[in-house]
Amino acid sequence: MFNESNSDIGPLVYRRSFDSSLPSSFQSSAARDDAANGYRSFVSWKPPNGDYVGAAQGRYDAQVIAWAESVPRTGVYATSFHEPENDMTGPQFVAMQRHLYTVVKAANPSIRWGPVYMAYWWDDGTSHYVGDKDAWWPGNEYADFTAVDVYSFDPRPLETNPEFRGWYDYMLGKGEAMLIGEYGQYVVLSGQQPDQQKLALRADYIRQDAAWLAQEGTISMWLYWDAMGGSGDDWRLNDPVSQQAWRAVALSGRPK
Repeated sequence: MFNESNSDIGPLVYRRSFDSSLPSSFQSSAARDDAANGYRSFVSWKPPNGDYVGAAQGRYDAQVIAWAESVPRTGVYATSFHEPENDMTGPQFVAMQRHLYTVVKAANPSIRWGPVYMAYWWDDGTSHYVGDKDAWWPGNEYADFTAVDVYSFDPRPLETNPEFRGWYDYMLGKGEAMLIGEYGQYVVLSGQQPDQQKLALRADYIRQDAAWLAQEGTISMWLYWDAMGGSGDDWRLNDPVSQQAWRAVALSGRPK
């Protein structure tokens, strides 16, 4: 699937991968073939049984160390429990992040470890606002980067997207590398046909976002979610205009 995306909208450099539980080793994880396929890795995993409290308390340290020691010393990006706002409180996430950062970095300092948030929760004008943003930040000494996953069901530029700006404007003051780990513009809902006007607008906003991000100079990684959603909704760039827009992004990009 990722190789197909690379053909359509590449050249792609980084690949996000997801393991529902802590892998026993990098070689047994969803990222195992990245290097062989010419990609760099950005991995996400969850503690066994989703036990973030136990992870914060050190219950899985032996497994975490074994995994970290197996990770190639190539600057792999990694996180645990991406989009944590769905599942826990800020203090619970910070406790987990701080403990895992300390254990992972001691075992393999080359791993770039940081939090990956969900933009949906960061708009203070909504009922699902995350609340105290400071409660979700582990501190610079426990993060090599800060990242966000951001989606717009209908096309919307990042510069004026209140969910993205809620995260972005807060994190600007932290001084850490800033990444967009998942980015989606316009979803074709299951059973529906694409809206041609929205497809064209999506391509326009990708180009607009690229220009704005280049001007800002703050985002060092930007990854498109070229895949289906869990309900059969389609975020993929299947139309030539959108593919061309993202190919221009890929050609202008640089690995970090």
